[in-house]
Amino acid sequence: MAEPALARRTENTRVPVLAMANRFNRYKPETEKAVRKVEVVEDETLRQLKKAWGTFKYDNTDPDFYNKAANVVKKLDYSASDVENFSLALAEFQDEGGFQSKAGVFLSALTNNGKDSDYVIHTAHLEVPVNLIGCFNTKNIVVNGDVGKAVGSGMKNGTITVNGNAGSAAGIGMLGGSITVEGNAADAFGWYMQGGEIHIQGEIGKIANDIDHGKIYHKGKLIVNK
Repeated sequence: MAEPALARRTENTRVPVLAMANRFNRYKPETEKAVRKVEVVEDETLRQLKKAWGTFKYDNTDPDFYNKAANVVKKLDYSASDVENFSLALAEFQDEGGFQSKAGVFLSALTNNGKDSDYVIHTAHLEVPVNLIGCFNTKNIVVNGDVGKAVGSGMKNGTITVNGNAGSAAGIGMLGGSITVEGNAADAFGWYMQGGEIHIQGEIGKIANDIDHGKIYHKGKLIVNK
């Protein structure tokens, strides 16, 4: 089901969550890393997912880009296993402009609109981290590898477990659910957080100043309780 671009907050209207998250894309790009080649067996479902990827035209200036991705994928029949397979196949699209955020939005649309509750996404084979994984999340997602900026942005419920490091603004505008980062988390995590929990097991950058409600734990210790 498509989600509205605006996060519901207090009486004052805030900037759309995804638009805020995209601010971080102006800063220096993520450092590329050495990656291993992954062989993916292509079946008809994977071909359909790749076709849908090509249909979705990502534009970070469009406040409705998540809903547009959701409208593309909700017509498809796929399983959690297909989403996992597609995450491995994403390596072939890395040279596209806007790949980091397009991939995160598209994967989020797949998980949120899928028929399963639990999903696995692979990122360790990619040259750069994927932004916006789990935006508007309502499912249980395990990410094997690092994530880029704004993981779990605007998430409503469910869980996101990152078996790696997280870029800036983890949990931006989240309303509920739980994010666990097994590695390190960069600055501004919890920005405009409305509810839910963030657990960081590694080292942390600066905590966001504007946190309305929610709990943040660092290595098991409660460091924010609002």
